[in-house]
Amino acid sequence: MRMRRLLPLTALLLLGLPAVASADSRLESMFQDDPRILSSDAKTRDSTLNEIKALGGQRIRVTAFWNRIAPDAQSTTKPAGFDPSNPNAYPAAGWKVLDAVVQGAAKRGLKINLNPSAPGPKWAMSGFIEDRLDPVSNPSPGEYASFVAALGQRYSGTFVPDGATAPLPRIDYWSIWNEPNQGAWLAPQWVGTGSSAVPASPQQYRSLVAGAWAALTVSGHGVDKDTILVGDTAPKGRPTVSSVASAMSPITFIERLYCLDDNLQILKGADAKAQGCAETPDPAAFVAANPALFQMTGYAHHPYELTFRPDVVSPDQPKKSVTTANLGLLTDQLDRIMARYQVTRKPIPLYLTEYGYQTNPPDREAVSLNEQAAYLNQGEYIAWRNSRVRTLSQFLLVDDGPIPGTAKADKWASSFQSGLRYGPESGKEGKAKPSLDAYRVAFFLPDRTVPKSKALKVWAHVRPGTGAKTVTLQLRGKTGAYKNFRTLKTNTYGFLNKTVRVRVSSRAARLVWKDGGKSNSSRGVSFKVATK
Repeated sequence: MRMRRLLPLTALLLLGLPAVASADSRLESMFQDDPRILSSDAKTRDSTLNEIKALGGQRIRVTAFWNRIAPDAQSTTKPAGFDPSNPNAYPAAGWKVLDAVVQGAAKRGLKINLNPSAPGPKWAMSGFIEDRLDPVSNPSPGEYASFVAALGQRYSGTFVPDGATAPLPRIDYWSIWNEPNQGAWLAPQWVGTGSSAVPASPQQYRSLVAGAWAALTVSGHGVDKDTILVGDTAPKGRPTVSSVASAMSPITFIERLYCLDDNLQILKGADAKAQGCAETPDPAAFVAANPALFQMTGYAHHPYELTFRPDVVSPDQPKKSVTTANLGLLTDQLDRIMARYQVTRKPIPLYLTEYGYQTNPPDREAVSLNEQAAYLNQGEYIAWRNSRVRTLSQFLLVDDGPIPGTAKADKWASSFQSGLRYGPESGKEGKAKPSLDAYRVAFFLPDRTVPKSKALKVWAHVRPGTGAKTVTLQLRGKTGAYKNFRTLKTNTYGFLNKTVRVRVSSRAARLVWKDGGKSNSSRGVSFKVATK
């Protein structure tokens, strides 16, 4: 997801936080870095997986790029006799990297979220709009379902590739397509432009989801066994539809996905027909025809903000955009949709499968290095205390390099610099940002103005390893060095949520955790003790 600031900086503060999670709750640590994890260079793949594991990552999100695996992907003609549902029908070279990643992750104890997505082969697309959108234009639901079926069979835990003696590891965690409300991933987003534009991508995605759900089920990956996520939506849309590929807000996208209008009333007549919905509504029939939309394990979303603090609601369509600051808008939407269709189920959990903050340097329109570290820790705290959130994924270990051919003045505009290390052409390639240590030992003070009682609330997540960990809270005065203050213990999952009484003279805090003989420090956070 790549969005630029659309309006002047305005501080619209968070109105309230959602339900607080139990202190013993578990928030899974996910990581995504496709450029490195799916690199053709084995050393790059291995070093990336090793570092993610060492940092405490538990799962990696991996995109199964359709056009990298399918044969003749640049042709508009499907290969004669090709059966896309049969994993053996694909060129062996197409599977090589993905197989290596699946095996490498299993070897290190890393789990996988596999995301079959565009870009796809041109022969599975139609209604081409412009060259850059060819691999994402009107994908065939049937061809996509066949591709997902091939993936399901290959990663069933029993599939032995030609020339191998052991089966490939099983994958039991799936998300369907990537950012279907963005024209770069699914086009067209709209029919027409301007105020008369009609959403087009929701009905496309509805069909893609239905096909993928059926394919996973028949290949032994039903929701009774596997985690299946729907959505993977980007956080924002464009305020005006200037192109049929203009990004759509996640709230509008979800409303039309479920054949609902802006007031969550079921669409009727011509409005329904335009969305591929029944002109005469039959709610029970819609539920039966779309099991994935009502039985999914959870809803996946990418709550990026990029420029504002994690607790500040975006001024860009605040009632339509969903970032970490207003996740309740999304869960409320999902709850109301289930109620509209009279579906009784446990509240749909959220899986935040992409998240991060871009930095300056190298991107001059991004946040500072220290802000990135602080915002990542605060964003994780917000996710942790939300009882509906199951996972939070860091997007990129290493920054992307600039897109080749991009004008020098805007060289970073079309790639992501949200990594914990600098990337190519930054002049600091491979060097750690402050956020690397902040990710390893996340530390956040929910209230940096401490009451007269001197009770300081401390939250942290010590990621690496397993089991409870002993940490040292260090304090510092207005001047001088940090000094040991108190020994604390995390819960089984490495989370710490404590209140400690501090000295009136204290001005900053940090955590130190010893892993073997090595000390790992969190970032230091300043605070002030009230005296009146």
